[in-house]
This record gives sequence, structure tokens and C-alpha cells, in this order.
Amino acid sequence: MRLDKMIGNAGLDTRKNIKRMAKKGAIRVNGEIVKDTSIKVDPNKDEVYYMDIFVDYFENIYLMMNKPSGYLSATEDPEPTVIDLLDDFYQNLDLSIGGRLDKDTTGLLLLSTDGKFIHRVTSPNSNIFKTYEVETRDKIDPSLVEIFEKGVYIKEDDYTARPAKLKILEDKKAIVKVSEGKFHLVKRLFSNNGNEVVSLKRLAIGELFLDSHLDYGEYRELSEKEVDLFRA
Repeated sequence: MRLDKMIGNAGLDTRKNIKRMAKKGAIRVNGEIVKDTSIKVDPNKDEVYYMDIFVDYFENIYLMMNKPSGYLSATEDPEPTVIDLLDDFYQNLDLSIGGRLDKDTTGLLLLSTDGKFIHRVTSPNSNIFKTYEVETRDKIDPSLVEIFEKGVYIKEDDYTARPAKLKILEDKKAIVKVSEGKFHLVKRLFSNNGNEVVSLKRLAIGELFLDSHLDYGEYRELSEKEVDLFRA
């Protein structure tokens, strides 16, 4: 794996700082100073020290969070991000976000140090459905079930969305399943049909459902069985 990723996964510093400190000679690999943090190392064979601290390698981290409203799905930003909700140990990891949510959207968010896992979750080619609970401004027209299934034309971007699944629960409440992560997609499915989403919460990604024991802003590590849901 990359040298900076190994150090980042150990929770010793952010990748940005690791790169900066490497130029000052802060990293030694097998006794030699290394300034290029992009080189490949074998965590099981190479001995790595960062600022005279032995880098103890461990496996990838996988987190599930119940995202609250008001936080950006970003790793760095002047505004509050989901990373700010994490403990110091996790904040120092080189985490990526699997399936970003809008600032005002709540619910299931995945974070991991495993790039392949994140790609599997986010890639449209994975054909993984994301399940959302939706509340709308106006009554939901039953005809939208068939319209969603055929694929809604998104006029702002001049493209037709992939077929989506709509299950109406109440006059203004429904479950929507989509298999792509276009910007504001669920909101646009409704807005392009004359309605407006006023509340949006992600309940599941594929077969992984949001842990009902997690309050907004809380998170936990995934079990091995849960991680296996996204392995091909």
C-alpha cells in the first residue's frame, strides 16, 4: 500500500500533514529517510517510523453513521462536515465517504479507509440500490410509480435517470429506491414532476440498513458480515 495511506490508517496524522512532514525527513522506512509518500510499502515486512513513532499497521476501517442535517458529506470544508462528528482517532484516518448525502439530508452514510469498498458502494456499475424515506410538499400522484419505473427525464441536466422504485406510504410520504448517485437525484425526480421534497432520509444501501440504535450523529464500525455485503 502507499506509504502515506499506511501512516494515515494508523491514525498518526492526516495525509496532508504526512506529505508536508515527509519533506522535513519525518519518515524512515527500514532505517532510511523517505520523502516520497506515494511509494509502496509492505506493512507486513517494512518497518516504518513517522516522527520517531513506529507505525503499527492494522486492517481497514469501515464506519456506519446516522448523518444529521446541517453537516456536509466531505472530508475537509470550512463548514461543519461529518468528519467533525468523529472521535479524534477516526478523524486522523484517511477516510473516504461512500455515497454522499446533501447537507439537509439525513440517514445512512458509510466511511472507510478501503478505496475498493468505497468504489463498490458508489459506482453506478455496481447497480446497488439506495433506499430513501421521502416526505413531499404536495400529495404524491400515484402515476409517479410508473413514471419513476420508466425513468424520469431530468431537464436541468438533459438526461433520463435510471429506473427508480417508488412505494407510496401516505399522501405525502414514500419510499424511493435509486441505483445512481446523481446530484440531488431523488429531489429532482419529484421536482421534475411538479412536487417538492421537504424531508429526505437514507435508510439503506443495498442490503445494509441503518442501525436503528444509532441516534443522529452517532456511528459504529461495520461487522465483517456487513462489509461482506459489498464484496463481489
